[in-house]
Amino acid sequence: MSFSKKRLVFSAVAVMFALGLFACAWVYQFLQGSLPQLEGTVDSQGLNDAVTIQRDAQGIPTIDASHPEQGREDTAFALGWLHAQERFFQMDLLRRNSAGELSVLFGEKAVKFDSKMRLHQFRQRAQRAVEALPIPHKDILMAYTQGVNEGLNHLDNKPFEYGLIGLDPAPWQPEDSALVLLSMYIDLQPEWSETERSFGVMKSLLPEDWFAFLTSQGGEWDAPLTGEPLKAIYQLPKKPLKEFQLTDDALAAIDYAFEDQIHLGSNNWSVNGSLTRHGVAMVADDMHLTLRAPNIWYRASWYVNAEGERRRVTGASLPGAPAIVVGSNEHIAWGFTNSQGDYHDVIVLNLNEDKTAYMTPDGWQSFEIQREDIDVKGQPSQPLDVKRTVWGPVIGENEQGQWLAMRWVAHDVEGINFRLLDFEQASTVQEAIAIGNEAGVPGQNLNVVDRTGQNAWTIMGRLPKRFGMDHYDGHLTLNQLPQDWSTGDKGWSGYLTSEEYPKVINPAHGRIWTANARVVSDDDLTKVGIHRYALGARQKQIRDDLFALEQFTPQDFLDIQLDDRALFLTRWQQHLFELLTQANQQGEYDEALSLLQRWEGRASATSVGYRMVKRFREAVVDKTVGEVFRFVKQNSNEFWPTEADNFIEYPVWQLISERPAVHIPAGFDSWDAFELAAIDDVLMKMTENGEQPLSQATWGQVNMLNIAHPITKALPVLSGFLNMPAEPMSGDTYMPRVQKPSSGASQRFAVSPGREHEGYFHMATGQSGHPMSPYYDVGHQDWVQGIASPFLPQQTQWVLTLQPEQ
Repeated sequence: MSFSKKRLVFSAVAVMFALGLFACAWVYQFLQGSLPQLEGTVDSQGLNDAVTIQRDAQGIPTIDASHPEQGREDTAFALGWLHAQERFFQMDLLRRNSAGELSVLFGEKAVKFDSKMRLHQFRQRAQRAVEALPIPHKDILMAYTQGVNEGLNHLDNKPFEYGLIGLDPAPWQPEDSALVLLSMYIDLQPEWSETERSFGVMKSLLPEDWFAFLTSQGGEWDAPLTGEPLKAIYQLPKKPLKEFQLTDDALAAIDYAFEDQIHLGSNNWSVNGSLTRHGVAMVADDMHLTLRAPNIWYRASWYVNAEGERRRVTGASLPGAPAIVVGSNEHIAWGFTNSQGDYHDVIVLNLNEDKTAYMTPDGWQSFEIQREDIDVKGQPSQPLDVKRTVWGPVIGENEQGQWLAMRWVAHDVEGINFRLLDFEQASTVQEAIAIGNEAGVPGQNLNVVDRTGQNAWTIMGRLPKRFGMDHYDGHLTLNQLPQDWSTGDKGWSGYLTSEEYPKVINPAHGRIWTANARVVSDDDLTKVGIHRYALGARQKQIRDDLFALEQFTPQDFLDIQLDDRALFLTRWQQHLFELLTQANQQGEYDEALSLLQRWEGRASATSVGYRMVKRFREAVVDKTVGEVFRFVKQNSNEFWPTEADNFIEYPVWQLISERPAVHIPAGFDSWDAFELAAIDDVLMKMTENGEQPLSQATWGQVNMLNIAHPITKALPVLSGFLNMPAEPMSGDTYMPRVQKPSSGASQRFAVSPGREHEGYFHMATGQSGHPMSPYYDVGHQDWVQGIASPFLPQQTQWVLTLQPEQ
């Protein structure tokens, strides 16, 4: 190569290197400019007086408003300012999720989702909810909104996610906070009533005895607060199981195989003052949600004036809303679990011949058609017509071609409010219960304690007052199946009053526990309803843990939260061990039996035996009742198997215990042959067809933490920069330590009000949504390792003052 050519190549490389350095410098400067301000003084419009924000090493703020009368509005302003600086993109996703406006950010690929969500018209409903707020709540919301927008505008650069997608963030509106609340409805309650619709399809397509067999509503694993476990005996159905098996061609078109699901929910429990050394009641809470970076929650602490005194409110806030969701106020402490009660109904519409009208108790009614325009990034907007009825929107049609409408608490003003704010002022469990019963939130099990030693449970969120529905008797009731409401003999007549709500206050044994399973019985259960209760194994294990001790410390509560003993699978382990022992004629199962025998009895990340037992159970379920589910799914577009398999343990265990010849799965001449084929397939998959030693196929290998930032779905190259480290985790579904790779306990805490310095709180990921933040992942390892990190913010690292503009 000539000298001139070498110079040319060198010059080109130098230019490329310089451009690369420039690009890196530009990216660095852009990221730096979107970091939140931690220190100094900021002039802000909308403040009554100065507000001090002290952050500790984890970035947990303590907000202190100096104005004694209008301090709560100033505190809301400061919280909004913080949320916007730390988490605005997350807030934006939450409001757009429920509003059906994600296409603005992500283009055509989000249009299908937005089109479905627009049927709920949640933006309109959020606006009406804000208009209906009492003045004090509205003033707090307006101050919060102004704080969000000022915090966003005060960033030197827009949040980095908007730089990646090439858009500017839209300002925050008061109704957006209501939309954030509605996104929690979508997370915690099926937005299309899939369970009710699935049960309706099953009842239509299956023989009556098979329908009853597969829709049991409880049994020996129940552990309610009131009443007894269900003792119903389910008769084996007559039609042979093998007759439901589909052809290979039909199977290829069906995307369903049974796998244990974590139905999003939570654990919580409490003990009264007689069971603590200091006489103050104590509550624990861990909310199970999809795990993302950043965490859905934002820890915060602030001061309020209540009953003539200054008190500190501390806990988890939800970016986009101005309240502490779970936590304490030094007089009470509270936590939630999703109640899994019945908060919506599906109405089968009786249509006229040309489907332009439907029958109501008042005669024929024409559909109200409203147009929604879906804005799409880089494309023209797409119109959508929403059909509305007197009960709610038309959401689809069933396998018989009947149109379906939906009645949902989330559609009403009563279902959307900010009564959570009033918890700051409550001093007793009785006051908290009255607030909770009128709160417009997704129906929750409220577990609350106070300084006097009391503990209590009730439903937080509005309960519809139904008429014409069957009383619960251990089987599915009318309100769990789609129904025709046109004659006026069934429906809703408003909402229950607080006096009518079920409650448990200061039980004699001093313990309260909930874990998404059935909590109450008889008339109280009729009020709460049945929708998608979890199998009671997790709740039962928590209850038994609580009765194992007579006095509790916060560490005792953390030990229960981290309890990963596999009590639910013990009988499956014993069953599998006996099966393999009998079949081990030539020693072919020696290694499997050895690993199975020392399975540790828990969902340990290091256990091979646990993984073997779990996968064996899933395979047995899939090849027995899973065949029936696939048959139903093939014959309907209205069936969601994972919404109807909560209690599938009962019929499956009955099948393999009684081993009826008529129900031996197709292709086998005995139950033993079927189960041996199932475990052989499991062992083959665990060893990756012989490529991996069985001894290395641990539970942690498949229960590897996968907590990702949402932006990495579009830009996987950023995964190493934004996502949390992959780590093998202990825990699973049917135990207190609920854990999957990307779902599980989003946070854990235990606290006694007035003794917050003794409590603990940790959560997955960290406070900030910005990867260059000094605390982006600080505290995450406490959550991974189960370390009891402090409930209250610790030593101040940064001080920021917001003051009114002069």
